[in-house]
Amino acid sequence: MDSHRDVLATRIADCILGQHESWTRRMFELGRKLRADGGGPVWDLSLGNPSLEPPALWAEAIVETLRDEPVGMHRYMTNSGYLEVREFIARREGARYGLPGLEATDVTMTVGAAGAINVLLKSIVDEGDRVLVPAPFFSEYEHYCANHGATLVPVPTGPAFELDVDAIVAAIREDPGSARILVLNSPNNPTGAIYDAASLDRLAAALAGLDLPRPLWVIEDSPYRDLVHDPSTEVPSMLGRWPNTVLVTSHSKDLGLAGERIGYLVISPEALGRELLHRAVTFCNRTLGFVNAPALMQRVLPKVLDQPGGRVDVRVYADNCAKMAAGLRELGFEQPAPQAGFFLFPRLPVHLREAGEVALTDRLRQQRTLVVPGVAFGVPGHLRLAMCVDPPVVDGALNAFRVVCA
Repeated sequence: MDSHRDVLATRIADCILGQHESWTRRMFELGRKLRADGGGPVWDLSLGNPSLEPPALWAEAIVETLRDEPVGMHRYMTNSGYLEVREFIARREGARYGLPGLEATDVTMTVGAAGAINVLLKSIVDEGDRVLVPAPFFSEYEHYCANHGATLVPVPTGPAFELDVDAIVAAIREDPGSARILVLNSPNNPTGAIYDAASLDRLAAALAGLDLPRPLWVIEDSPYRDLVHDPSTEVPSMLGRWPNTVLVTSHSKDLGLAGERIGYLVISPEALGRELLHRAVTFCNRTLGFVNAPALMQRVLPKVLDQPGGRVDVRVYADNCAKMAAGLRELGFEQPAPQAGFFLFPRLPVHLREAGEVALTDRLRQQRTLVVPGVAFGVPGHLRLAMCVDPPVVDGALNAFRVVCA
């Protein structure tokens, strides 16, 4: 076949032909090629791929579950997940957020947080609806919205990436009829910022003061909430503050299970139409092709979560973040103190801003150091660094920064 006939035979959908691979995945794949070329070590800070292995307790629970597995464990189940697992999650989240009315029917087990967000978007948005998100934001949100005919609307944040409630309200008022969802990713990817209780209180009060033609849903994307660097720090929630809130999380990060795709969503017991939404997301879980969350992973969660030794050691990520942040500040980068997770989002030094972060990304690549430019997250002039790496990678990357930023 010639190339023209290949194109005609394949005929990829127009909406996909116009898309491009994400910056993060592009740099991650570049890292694979660099590691194979024999040119020396690669300091890869591109992808948030947890470097810590799952806790030993997880492996023990897997073996125990397989040894004593109930009959039919690997067959189809209800699309929202095993009832006993959802009851466990409801008790756990209800206690955490002071919601005694939370029930198993408010919980849907999902294929990671990404699966949860997609089934929620499919369940809630109509063609042309707007999904608001504070910027910077996880770059895949744009694709998730496009999957379901919605438009992602970035909203500015403050100097330390804190919520700007006035900016959120202004964005809603631009077209109240199309404002359908507000996504809050806290702790945030890419900044590590936590939206504090006072900010959420102000946000809830502001939303309550709006006269909207349709209810506004808040989706909290919170896979980093159990990776706070200071154990005394709490990650507050809009659950209990705004009735139409759905919390989404996964255990890709706190259990180091990114490849196992286990997560869930929790509908507030105060939500209007909570039972209808539960039926909708269960239906979409099936019809989008997720069908249900992995059976084995569901069974293991109650045996691991909240147990001693049942979580990765966040101090490794916290130390990496602190060391890199300090080194970058010495080079003139602006970097707030990291609070949670394993990402940094430093602003370029003044003398590098004119050339921009894409040029700096390329110069770092020449030093076999891979980062992602801030434009991928809706805020140019920054870099995103994934610090979920072995400590020697931090040293190698810092040396590369010293070379190119001098």
